[in-house]
Amino acid sequence: MTIIPVTIKRILQATPTIRILTLDLKGQDFSYRAGQWIDCYAVINGERKLVGYSLASSPVTIDTIEVAVKKSDNLVTEYVHGEAQVGDTLFIEGGQGDIFYEEGMGDKVVLIGAGIGVAPLLGMLRYIDDSTDASVIMIQSASTPDEMVYYEEASGIAERNPRVSYLATITRDDVREGFQRGRINKEKLIEAGVDSGSLFFLSGPGGMIPDIEAVLRAMGVPKKRILYEVWW
Repeated sequence: MTIIPVTIKRILQATPTIRILTLDLKGQDFSYRAGQWIDCYAVINGERKLVGYSLASSPVTIDTIEVAVKKSDNLVTEYVHGEAQVGDTLFIEGGQGDIFYEEGMGDKVVLIGAGIGVAPLLGMLRYIDDSTDASVIMIQSASTPDEMVYYEEASGIAERNPRVSYLATITRDDVREGFQRGRINKEKLIEAGVDSGSLFFLSGPGGMIPDIEAVLRAMGVPKKRILYEVWW
């Protein structure tokens, strides 16, 4: 893979802890599949530092890519949430990762994400909405409504596309209109209308993935149809 320079085109403070960067490819060739990730480098104090970010953009989008970056103590992420400005140069390499969605992999897809883990799923949702005839259910969890990144876009896609349905749930007590309360569990999966014959993509922090996988297996979903990537 080749490392290429990109320019920060837009910075959006999407939630109190998440910034969305739109990166200008400047006409360079860059290919990836929906749900993959990139290595992202920034020059900090004269040294090139590295972090991995999931791609939230659809691979059919031209000229730009998009990443959602949650605050952490990584040096590149601290730069993104601190001194980064429109016009700055970053360096990227990718797309990478064995977990992705392409047309033909399945005509019924379920995307289950929590926290910043929703970013690669949003890339899949955008791709399915734009470029396939598949149906998709997206189930998203966050601690509060204010931390529900991409909520407006995902709910808007579901409103206009009959092939898409969307459920958002909050794990704390700050519930507002449009959001459910509680963690993603069997009851919420059933309420969302998931079909055990669907292709499932999971993305989220901590123990979320094994917990959801166990629920899906108990519902009769074959292990080979439950896809996720474990980050180091």
